[in-house]
Parts: sequence; C-alpha cells; structure tokens
Amino acid sequence: MALAMGKYNILKVLRESDLAYILTDGRDEIFLHKRQAGGILEIDSEVEAFLYYDNQKRITATLNKPTVDTVKAAFVKVVGVNPHLGVFLDVGLIKDLLLSRDDLSFKKKEWPQVGDEILVKMKVSRNQLTAKIIPRYDVKKYLTPTTELIEGEGYVSYCVFIAEEGVVFLTKEGHYIYVYYKNMRKSYRLGEKAYVKISKIKLDHKYNGTLILQKELMLSQDAIVIKNYLEAHDGKMSLTDKSSPEEINEVFKMSKAAFKRGLGSLYKEKKVLLGKDATTLIKPIE
Repeated sequence: MALAMGKYNILKVLRESDLAYILTDGRDEIFLHKRQAGGILEIDSEVEAFLYYDNQKRITATLNKPTVDTVKAAFVKVVGVNPHLGVFLDVGLIKDLLLSRDDLSFKKKEWPQVGDEILVKMKVSRNQLTAKIIPRYDVKKYLTPTTELIEGEGYVSYCVFIAEEGVVFLTKEGHYIYVYYKNMRKSYRLGEKAYVKISKIKLDHKYNGTLILQKELMLSQDAIVIKNYLEAHDGKMSLTDKSSPEEINEVFKMSKAAFKRGLGSLYKEKKVLLGKDATTLIKPIE
C-alpha cells in the first residue's frame, strides 16, 4: 500500500541512528528526526506518523500533529510573504506550508500579511504539500458554530473572501458574516482581522455586519476622507480652511466647499484643531 502524504500512516520502527529513527511500511524507509519523535521509540514497535516533504522534497515523518492536514482545516497564521511564490503558513511542522500565488488574488494589496490568519487545509501536489484555501461555501464542512451571534454585538472575525459588493468575514467558530462595502471605511485583505458588529441575523449561522462605528455615522464621507488622511500622516497637515482650491484638489480631489464642510464636521465633533497654518487631529486619551 502506497504511503499517504499529508496523512497519518502506521509505520514500524526499523532502526535507530544518532540523529533519527528510520521507519518503514515494509517497502520504503522514512526518516524521523529524533526531535520529531517525542521520546524514545522501541525498535520493531509501530507508530502513527504524519508524512510530509522536507525542503529537499524527500518524504519525512513526524509524530507531532500539525494544525491542519488533507482532511482537517483550521485558521493558521501567516509567517512570511514572497511576492514570487506566495505566502508561508505556520502549521506546526518544521517546514512552513506554502499558499501559492496562483491561489491568491492578482492584486497584491489583497494578499495576507505576516500575522494574518487564513482558513486552509493541506493538498498534495506532485512532490510537495501546499495550502488550499477553504471556499466560503464549503466552510460549514469544516467548522460548525455551537452558538448564535447577537445583533448589535461585535465579534472578532477574519476576512476570507472579497466579493463584488462586499467582504465575507468568519469567526473562528465558523459564523459567516457578510459586510457590504457601504458598511466599511477601508479595504480589507485576505486573513485580516476585524471587529465586526452584527446588523442582521439570517439563517444557518449567517449574518450581515458593519465595520462602521456609530460615532462615524455622524461624519460625512468627506470628513472621513480627511480624518483618514490625517491618521495616515501623523495627525497633521498643512491644509486648512484657508487653503486654495488648487491645493485642496491636489491632495483630496474634492472642491474647497466640500473640504470646508468635511473639516467643519470634524471640528464640531472635536476631532481636529484648526490652526492658522495647519490642521491637527485630536488624539483620544488612552
């Protein structure tokens, strides 16, 4: 019977070397580093070993259980990004698992970054194991929520799909939350964490959500654009309500009237200080 890569195999301990145990299925010999054995193994005993490919694409074994396999899916953390290859995921093995660029968006800004978490399982392709993203409509095959989310409450969720009209977020328990673009103030990348507020309860652990805080609803879109600009520029800009229409249009692509209305809205909400030569964002007291 052929060895099952990305799965657990019952193998016999054939012999021992200084660095490793050599396992066998009766036909092939497989290297098991002693650091991956979890203790002393008896010769001729049987072990349940997980098989994967090392960096030289050789079959190797571990008695540690990875976070995911070819059957089990889980949220795993991004530990590296290579624009030519894809992203690398920590799945509890010595070797990180590659999520190929072919399985990611052609827009690099939608790629996950280090620290983001993605719902994946393993797949066997040629002589390597790679990651496979769980499609949004297949999530319930792997995650089954045991609780209901509460309307009006917020929950930590992760971006799993970027659609035409919005973004799909998942909790780690598997609650499916759809957020329309009109209900968010920024774009999101795959695997990015967000605190989503439930706005509508649907069937089968599915929900609509919003990423706009109630206090932000009081601000105009122009005010939000100005506020976001200030946050991205250390809370200060040289533009004021006295700046020329040309200066304002160059930075914000909006009329002076719209700029002044947005700035006025921020001032009334006590979010900015209006100076003679600069506008400064008022940072909240922590």
